[in-house]
Amino acid sequence: MNKVELLQKISALATECHTLACELDIGDERTEMFELYEVLRRAQRRGAAGEMLAATNPLLCPGIADDEEWTDFDEDEDED
Repeated sequence: MNKVELLQKISALATECHTLACELDIGDERTEMFELYEVLRRAQRRGAAGEMLAATNPLLCPGIADDEEWTDFDEDEDED
């Protein structure tokens, strides 16, 4: 199997998830199927794997732009 064949399988699986989600009654199972469809759809984009890894790995995440806001908890308490 090569990359093109694998991406075709992911595409077919995404289509099946979407079809099943459309057939299900409104509820948690339908929502989960649409979420799975969306993940598979996004996984087909170039660079998606790197984006997903960066978003879920705290070691790769650039962090909060202004970390002082989040780390200096005692400052607000001292003002009283």
